[in-house]
This record gives sequence, structure tokens and C-alpha cells, in this order.
Amino acid sequence: MVEFSTVAIGVLLSLELGYFVKAVVYAFGSRFLLPKLHPLEASRLYGICTTRDIDFLLNHINNARYLRAMDFGRVDHFTRARLLSGLGGKKVQVLVAASTIRYRKPVYLFMPYRLESQIVYWDERNLYYRQNFETIHDNFLRATAYVKLTVLGSSPDELLTACLSESPERPTIPNDLESWMLYVKQNSENLKKKL
Repeated sequence: MVEFSTVAIGVLLSLELGYFVKAVVYAFGSRFLLPKLHPLEASRLYGICTTRDIDFLLNHINNARYLRAMDFGRVDHFTRARLLSGLGGKKVQVLVAASTIRYRKPVYLFMPYRLESQIVYWDERNLYYRQNFETIHDNFLRATAYVKLTVLGSSPDELLTACLSESPERPTIPNDLESWMLYVKQNSENLKKKL
């Protein structure tokens, strides 16, 4: 018979324990150790490319790891900006509906980087984040991304108003974001036609 400890270790390893530990550390640090942010202000997280992040060439961050780091960046921003705190017991979900990323230059093994996350626009249903990866030694923009978050059970205006006590003015939409939003809309319409 297999011992309980062997099964427990197998389960922990299959769940990628490091990811969950990192999520708890970031959430705790964002909530209790880092200063509060204005919701439209950029948050910054710092990281380093480790052996757990590299791709099969063994020298730079795997493309999927950028997306995972971006998750941590948005959690940090949401937590520090207290975006969900003013809604009381209301059940609100914020889900990634779409994302796009442009890789300009690799982040190599053991290279420290800064991830900046900021809400740059919103509409009736969605928040739009810009997230940038810059290497610290040269401040070079290595990758840039937009992420569309759909708000369920509330609206972006309600989220922002609840934590600001006033309704913020919607910013001008960046040109590149507007083009990407048009692509996402056209793509959705094409997919609906196929159903």
C-alpha cells in the first residue's frame, strides 16, 4: 500500500506548489506591506528570470511565463488599489477575456526585470490593462501587452467609483488599444457566425 505522504507529495508536485506559494506571498505583500495605489496609477513588481522560467533553449523567459507574471501584476494592482473592497458583499468576478503581447527582446536567464501594470481604459463591461516588462539594468522595454478584463456582477465604473468615492473621467483610448479592440470585436463576430 502506498503511504499517505507519498501521495501527498505527488499531489503537491503535480499542482506546482511554487505557483501557489508565490500567489500567497504576492497577495499578502500587496495587501499589507506595499502602499495603497490610486486605481489609475501604475503598479510595479520586480522579478528575475530563473531556471523555472526559461524555455527549451535554456536561456530566456518562456512566452507563457510572461502571461503568468502578468497575472501577478494585475493581482498586485487590484489588491493595492482596493478595487473590490468598496463593493461590500456583492459577488463580482473579473475574468481575462482577451490578451495580446508583443515581444521585443528576450529577458535572459538571471536578468532582473520590472513589470508595470496599469488600467489605461474601460468601457461599459471591461477594464483594459497595459502591462510592460522592462529590464532594470538598461530600462529597455522587452515586452508589452494589453489585457481585457470582463467584469461580471458589476461594472468598471462601479468598481472605480466604489474605491474612489467619485466617478473618474474615462481616459482617451490609446490608438493601438483601439485597433486591438476592433480586432477582438471582429473576431468575436466571426466566431458567432460559425456557431
